[in-house]
Amino acid sequence: MRRGVFPGSFDPPTVAHLAIAEAALAAADLDCVDFVISRVALAKEERGEVEARAAALGRLASTRPWCGVVVTDDQLIADIARGYDVVIMGADKWAQVRDPQWYGSDAERDAALARLPRVLVVPRDDLPIDGAERLEIAPEHANVSSSAVRAGAHHLQAETSIRLIVDAMNVIGSRPDGWWKDRDKASRELIRSLQERSRTTGERIAVVLDGAPLSDFPEGVHDRVLVAYATRAGRDAADDRIVEEVARDRDPTSLLVISSDRGLQQRVQELGAQIAPVSYLRGPESASP
Repeated sequence: MRRGVFPGSFDPPTVAHLAIAEAALAAADLDCVDFVISRVALAKEERGEVEARAAALGRLASTRPWCGVVVTDDQLIADIARGYDVVIMGADKWAQVRDPQWYGSDAERDAALARLPRVLVVPRDDLPIDGAERLEIAPEHANVSSSAVRAGAHHLQAETSIRLIVDAMNVIGSRPDGWWKDRDKASRELIRSLQERSRTTGERIAVVLDGAPLSDFPEGVHDRVLVAYATRAGRDAADDRIVEEVARDRDPTSLLVISSDRGLQQRVQELGAQIAPVSYLRGPESASP
């Protein structure tokens, strides 16, 4: 079995990470590629919890038999790549690997480079790729980054079986379209739009509403969307139901809570869930009141 290793932070994994791994599979005739996260990454600022990032990669790997996930205490690429047939990285990482400052001396750097297996490097910003092979990927993936996903470009995140929990009234109230004249109608329209989204994208979606259950949408799954209701009346009732659902979930890192309510965002983040504003569903013109 021919094995490749792809070290990185993967915070979060992106469509580009996936494209790079798939390109390496073909270019080097590999049977598998392991995504490897260092517990303490070299020259990286503090990132999200290693366990959460590994769990996200695990969800990605669950539908791709060629994909593995490893968490290691090693930091140097030469150590991480030990035992693999190919190591995969971007040109910026290759420049770091060749920089003597990460070693005790030039001789130690040279010895580390000599231990490396075949090296495949994705070009970036005209950085040199001396001593390695170029790994070409589609141009649309060239400028994709995890930082862009963290900044809100969620469409660039690799599919990792994330489940959406939608704060219904926060989404409904994000547009002054007269929703207050008929809240039940607005709720039904939101549910139907989420059903259509789920049919189109394959996303698993739950939506939590305030007030008495709608007669045609009692609590339960309706055409792919789980409809749930606050279990009490009053302020923050739906927020509390969302927090309860996140708290009881076996893998809260797989949950993406859609709400622009900063209080709710903070509560679910503390439990390990991810967050996104209502513009994730409705576009950048949306703004919560």
